[in-house]
Amino acid sequence: MKFLRRILIIVSIVILLFITLWAVTFFMDFKPPKEQIIAQNNCGMLNSDTFNILTWNIGYSGLDASMDFFYEGGNQSRQNEEQTRKNMQKICDFIKTNDTVDFILLQEVDIDSKRSYNINEFDEIKKSIPSFNSYFSVNYNAFFVPLPITNPTGKIMSSLVFCTKNQVCELKHFAYPNTMKLPERTFLYDRCFIAARYNLKNGKQLLIINTHNSAFDNGKQRIEEMNFLKQFITAEYNKGNYVIVGGDWNQTPPSSNEDTKTAEHFVLIKIPSDFLPSDWNWFVGDIPTIRYLDKPYSAEHSLTATIDFFLASPNVECANIKVVDLQFANSDHNPVIAQFRLKL
Repeated sequence: MKFLRRILIIVSIVILLFITLWAVTFFMDFKPPKEQIIAQNNCGMLNSDTFNILTWNIGYSGLDASMDFFYEGGNQSRQNEEQTRKNMQKICDFIKTNDTVDFILLQEVDIDSKRSYNINEFDEIKKSIPSFNSYFSVNYNAFFVPLPITNPTGKIMSSLVFCTKNQVCELKHFAYPNTMKLPERTFLYDRCFIAARYNLKNGKQLLIINTHNSAFDNGKQRIEEMNFLKQFITAEYNKGNYVIVGGDWNQTPPSSNEDTKTAEHFVLIKIPSDFLPSDWNWFVGDIPTIRYLDKPYSAEHSLTATIDFFLASPNVECANIKVVDLQFANSDHNPVIAQFRLKL
């Protein structure tokens, strides 16, 4: 009886500690402001009407080709530290090699997270491209993520990153409406987009938007986010401004012919063909941009999809778009590079 009593006491203490951590995390839940200015400058005009943009979800340097992930049907919660640092170096090397682009949009860049061994990935990226002005906006700040129970993810602070060779007039964070239910809402990304604003020689403005939409919902949250984004970008276009949106949409584009693929906790949806007027254009590469994380990557057997791409207003042309096939070596996403021209 004494032995059983001790076991019950130990189990009760563990359960109490877990509940306490859950409660502390809930009450310390990060609630980003609906709008927040990240940078503001007295800047001149954007000199060129043609420029290149790179978008890439770097998967916090922890989701290389050897990884699976517990929340998508795999087993692992994080990569080992040596491989995480190697991934980070390879990601920085790729970005540095492609520093001829004018703008860089990055998603899932950790600032201070247990899952990436507290590496300040923003600083590492910033140091690799000193010719850029680089900014971050936090969209995930969790005191403690208790999953998986056997090896909790712990603290996460992650961000969207915007890098530009041209001085931005204004860079602003916009929080997407959050309709996720508890407790999931506490432990998932606080979805948002960041919008960079530039003056043009014709008196109008260019907006370049970095978005990272929801993944682990039934689709309703993404619909709310897309409606919010639609209102914002159409209002800007109606003012005569130019709009380009890039990033990780966690949805396939309207033109997609890919079959619907579902992983644990992730349901892939397609953006409706009538989401925007027909003169708005979606620009998509010719190979998949993401691989599923239910198992380590296999070119023959892994499920893949296209969820990283660009959207542009009718007054913007895309001269070229390319998905760089890195075989998901250091991230579960492939980078996408596109060249745009404004119809001034």
